[in-house]
Amino acid sequence: MSNNAEDASKLKKLISNKKFQEIFWYFVFGVLTTVVNLIVFALLDKLFNVKWPVQIFGYDFDMYIVFVNCVAWVAAIVFAYVTNKLFVFHTKGNVVREFISFVGARLFTFFAFEVGLFSLGIMLMENTFKMPQDDLWIELFGFRVTNKYIIKIFIAFFVVVANYIFSKLFIFKKDKKDEKKDASEPTEEVKEA
Repeated sequence: MSNNAEDASKLKKLISNKKFQEIFWYFVFGVLTTVVNLIVFALLDKLFNVKWPVQIFGYDFDMYIVFVNCVAWVAAIVFAYVTNKLFVFHTKGNVVREFISFVGARLFTFFAFEVGLFSLGIMLMENTFKMPQDDLWIELFGFRVTNKYIIKIFIAFFVVVANYIFSKLFIFKKDKKDEKKDASEPTEEVKEA
């Protein structure tokens, strides 16, 4: 029985740890940011369903899908900044400086992953593996999950990890004394228990 009490105490201590809470909430809002990105992407893709073919390095490529991806990214960035500042990192820093840094880091991950890796994935899938981007995987509630969505979901993992690293190390920095205080101080719920 004491083992269960020990385990419960360890779990309670872990849950009350500020670093654990930060990572947990970053993950939750990272998933929600990805959902915002996917919903905007899917709505624009479904509503307009436009093709804008161009030749890139001898391969046919649909530039409209890149445009839709860009608009979805902007919507996700606004959502991510607000949730990261208010609910994840709880910073009181200069909003303008943080937002510019946030957008700068997100631009890097956007071009590296959302445009670069996504476009490469689409081109490889269509031209090397002969899998058109609109091939159906599954249909849910009238929504068609196609190859391009599979690539988009795969890339989201890399985006979330890279964005956390940039946010933690460069954007939402706290003073050293605040970091030490946050890491060791239990939350209000735990203090009262």
